Amino acid sequence: MQSKRWLIDGIGMKTFADGAAFAKWGDAPAFRVFAADGMAKIRRDQPLEVQSAPRLQLEAARNEYEGAQLVVIAGDSPLRKLQVSVSELRQAEGPAKIDKSRIQLYKEHYIEVTKPTTSAYPAGWYPDALLPMDGHLTVDAGNNQAIYIKVHIPKGQPAGMYAGEVTLQETGEAVRIPVTLQVFDFELTDESHTETAFALWSEYLAEAEHIAGDDAWEMIEKYYWASLEHRLTPSDLPIPTDSPERYVEQAVPYLTNPKVSAVRLPAYRNADGTYDEAKMEIVVDALREKGLLGKTYYYITEIDEPAAATYPRVTEIAVMLNRIAPDVRHFVTTQPVDELTDSVHDWVAQIDKYDEPFARKLQAGGDHVWWYTCVVPKHPFPTYHLDDDLLGSRLLSWLQKDCGVEGTLYWATTIFQKYDGKAYGTRDVWTDPLAFPGANGDGYLFYPGYEMGIDGPVGTLRLENLREGAEDYEYLWTLEQRLQEQAAKLGAIGFDVHDALQPYYDRLYTNIRDYNADTSNLSRVRREVAESIQSLGRAGGIQSLIGVKKLSAHQREITIYTEKGAAVSVEGTTLTPMEESVLSVRYVVTLTLAPGLTEVSVQLGKHGKTETRSLTLKAEEPLSYEIPLMTGENMTDLNRWTVSNVALSWCSSRVTEAGCALQAEFQAGANFPNIRLFKEETGFRSSDWSNYGALSFDVHNLNEKRTAIFYVKFHDLNGRTDDSFFQSVQAGCSRTVRIPLKEVGIDLTHVKGIELWMFKQPESLTLGLDYFHFDSKAPETTEPWRWMESDGERMEERR
Repeated sequence: MQSKRWLIDGIGMKTFADGAAFAKWGDAPAFRVFAADGMAKIRRDQPLEVQSAPRLQLEAARNEYEGAQLVVIAGDSPLRKLQVSVSELRQAEGPAKIDKSRIQLYKEHYIEVTKPTTSAYPAGWYPDALLPMDGHLTVDAGNNQAIYIKVHIPKGQPAGMYAGEVTLQETGEAVRIPVTLQVFDFELTDESHTETAFALWSEYLAEAEHIAGDDAWEMIEKYYWASLEHRLTPSDLPIPTDSPERYVEQAVPYLTNPKVSAVRLPAYRNADGTYDEAKMEIVVDALREKGLLGKTYYYITEIDEPAAATYPRVTEIAVMLNRIAPDVRHFVTTQPVDELTDSVHDWVAQIDKYDEPFARKLQAGGDHVWWYTCVVPKHPFPTYHLDDDLLGSRLLSWLQKDCGVEGTLYWATTIFQKYDGKAYGTRDVWTDPLAFPGANGDGYLFYPGYEMGIDGPVGTLRLENLREGAEDYEYLWTLEQRLQEQAAKLGAIGFDVHDALQPYYDRLYTNIRDYNADTSNLSRVRREVAESIQSLGRAGGIQSLIGVKKLSAHQREITIYTEKGAAVSVEGTTLTPMEESVLSVRYVVTLTLAPGLTEVSVQLGKHGKTETRSLTLKAEEPLSYEIPLMTGENMTDLNRWTVSNVALSWCSSRVTEAGCALQAEFQAGANFPNIRLFKEETGFRSSDWSNYGALSFDVHNLNEKRTAIFYVKFHDLNGRTDDSFFQSVQAGCSRTVRIPLKEVGIDLTHVKGIELWMFKQPESLTLGLDYFHFDSKAPETTEPWRWMESDGERMEERR
């Protein structure tokens, strides 16, 4: 798994000596062309390798959009009259075609980043806004100019391979770039099967579009529908809310539209700032009578991202909303915490604070869980930032389906002004990428079209990428539906659909901050998902289901259901049935995999007919050895820690290793109480942690009513730190914290130490901490580590 990600990953990235797609003036190339997939983000001055035969290769289902990019690289002279056109796409083996009207070309607008969001990516000119092309393009000498090509595959389009071309011509002979499109034999629904709340800030939208008063609603509606066309539902409807009765009347067409996934209801206020419950009840009662509350929710910004001091107010508002609308969800932007589980049942966690075990537990009890991203977290977490890659944000849809997250929220898509820490002011959206401090591009996914002579919103490369991710989610949903239908046919009551999807997820990421950087890897996995959907939709063949459960880093349990009378073998070994039902037979086999990718062949046979199912499984190298860092078993271990506003002692309860654990009482009212384990030879043996796989330790939350939230911070001897490892432990519960060291952004050969810290606590909070150790793929090869107690009572010896 590669943790480093690149801003470019195109199609056909090999270097060739000759035969490239060049347009020449005499001996010098006027321009050359580079083909890339839709996830590449290629800067204006970024060097690009020569492609011998650039081509665009697209794959999509019916009722889907698919994008790709061509980059024109100008030679020593500027291009001033480059003509660009695209042909229709014709079916290779049939009469069908996709008309040119369904293929759109956009010029990618570059915006200069002078202060990068993170050190992961450089300053420079980044592509973002997509401006509709009129067939002409200008490119300054020596620069790149990307063209985004978007194809819409209509409903009912016959499946198969289609072909066409893009033609580019300045003078002389034209350059023709082949385009192929594989249309899969299934169709996406208009309905999106995950909920979204991507807020349009209508005030700034109207101002940037130079529209005021009632006329603004028509423009706001254009932005609303542009969002829906990208499968992103805005939070609020594009209709006035002054009259509850009028609001209900105008809301009905949206609430009954399958493209609309979720709608935030207005929270009316009185002149004194209190909530106008009567007006809110009018809306809720009327929509309930029409049977239209299913998509609705409340999201009260007054309690957005509440701190502990705000929890009583969160509870007050929850009581009020439950009285007004007990059948309407009430989302609060916070990770689940024990202090609020009695009053909050609809959660929106920041993606880096999403606690899957806690969330699953709450969902099993009827709660709903969404997540969100904003200015933070930053790289290496997925972001919508302008100067970050596109792959991470696209994979959020896969992670969402994998983790069971029901929806996604984003705070703003139309911040066309600039926040200076106190107020919003003027910003030139076409030259200034920073709308909100801390992250380029955050707060906007559209540009206002007014200055470009466009009547409505201008989309972005980031927005197109989010639509691609939303369509990926629909692929997974469609496959899930067909797997469930197949399970019903086979009577496979115990079949876990998630186990059938697990091999796809494993090949894309290990967790939310560590994913494969190769965009072609995602394309391959997506293609295999599409092929599985098509296979399950075909009649005939031996009926079967295959699920893969991850037992450990390198062990997988494969469960196979087949129709009665079928024989099964895996990698040539015939399996014995584990269980038979009226309709099917279940087989189970456990495989130990080598690190990396393993192709596993499953053969099915019945009545002389043989079929093969192929699995691609990914395994990590096992970390089979535990090497102690320190254990907390004596006074010397205790004294290795330095503390700030923490009382550190021993405890004998909740012990997971030997006889004692550390007990850390993080004191109330102090800013950033913390404990630190620093310095080799006194805090720990060696500053070189580069050969270890992970740092692990056990945490016991000794408080019975409060969730413990803290961070693990890494320091190196060069002054670098990584403070991005959020931890959450439920009240009265225990958890093993395990941090893969390859994800830590410091010099692992010169580690200064670790720090455990919390934000200011309203009351003291006590943790039990035990068995700090490294997980390693190899045993320790150096001499045993000996620590002598200061009182000389005994010697602790650990290997």
